[in-house]
Amino acid sequence: MYIFAGLLFNEGKLSACVFTEPEMEPDDTYLLDYALFFSSVLLDYYEATGDLETLRDLYDVAIDQIRIAMTQLNEKNVVEDLGDAFWCFLDWGDGLNKQAGATAVLIYCIRYGIRLAKILDKQEDISWLEEKQAMLKEAAVKEFWDEELGMFVSGPDRQASWATQIWMILARVFDKETNCKLIHHVMEVNPRIRMVTPYMYHHYIDALIRCDEKELALEEMKRYWGEMIRDGADTFWELYNPYNREESPYGSSMVNSYCHAWSCTPTYFLRKFYMDNEK
Repeated sequence: MYIFAGLLFNEGKLSACVFTEPEMEPDDTYLLDYALFFSSVLLDYYEATGDLETLRDLYDVAIDQIRIAMTQLNEKNVVEDLGDAFWCFLDWGDGLNKQAGATAVLIYCIRYGIRLAKILDKQEDISWLEEKQAMLKEAAVKEFWDEELGMFVSGPDRQASWATQIWMILARVFDKETNCKLIHHVMEVNPRIRMVTPYMYHHYIDALIRCDEKELALEEMKRYWGEMIRDGADTFWELYNPYNREESPYGSSMVNSYCHAWSCTPTYFLRKFYMDNEK
């Protein structure tokens, strides 16, 4: 975290990645969601370690990412849709519109920002963040919720995708009961724009667990990662789409990463939510 915070772009944005050889240098890519996750990563670190000094050191960087993201809202108080430009990740899925998902990630990370601010008793920040959180939730429902579909939609074509629904659930735009109904509805409808990375499936599993669907989450882990194993994986692949095993964001699946850190999160979920219950 210190390396990323020490290699900010001039405007205070976090780089999507950094290079450590031959010398420390930030990549020239800025991704809205990656930068925003600094707040959730910082809180996870603090809760695991109790390291208050690091929290104090990096707090401003985390909150600044939220402030920067707020400058990217349009007149309807949702994140501006920048189309096919590489401005937000969410998932590698071909054709995925990211406007609604990006707005949901911002709401999600504001919640973590509020928790950080409360630990440090930053009252002005708490008030500002809570105000923006309420504003964004209201705008998200107004702009993206489609009552007829029973799902959130995104972009000018009103696209319904798995990623958009999952991030709106994690952002807690609706209450828990409504979120639980939504995730079951999505599973039943199975929108055409599906998840294609273990990274996005991680957030899907997280959403199921937060909807008190631990057993279903375990079944889905076994189904998705189990299918990857049956296809020959003995490491965690960057991208795995059971509907199109040759899918790649790089032009060929031969170029995909076949040992990828973001894909190993069943090891996290199993330890945190399942193994302790069996002791």
